[in-house]
Amino acid sequence: MKKEMSEIKRRALLAKQRLKMGYWQKMQSERDLIGGATNNSAVIESAREARLRAFERDSRMALGDDFAERDEKLYGKVRNMLDENEDVTDPIARLMDRSEYDRLDPDNKQRYILELSAKFRELKDRYYREKSKYV
Repeated sequence: MKKEMSEIKRRALLAKQRLKMGYWQKMQSERDLIGGATNNSAVIESAREARLRAFERDSRMALGDDFAERDEKLYGKVRNMLDENEDVTDPIARLMDRSEYDRLDPDNKQRYILELSAKFRELKDRYYREKSKYV
């Protein structure tokens, strides 16, 4: 019960911080800007999904989610790798934790590579979305 209360308190603290920092006003102004610039519902929906993903990622990071922290470290590696050279020939080998990979059995090695490649594709898409947002 005490853990649930602390979770509720953390979430309330995050909500209070968002209100103080004008998070929702910023979201409203971005939505108005996008809506005014285009009447294309697909563009508006993709912008909405991007904001939702960023909100969820920020919430997980603020709540101390280990997976979110690991994803952010991996995203940092992907961002640095793609900033250096966008035509990377061995991204999985660069992202792979060799010590973890070596201790796995063959089935788990294959699963590890497939999960890492899916994560790389996801983070690469995020990189290009964020890059195009600031260009």
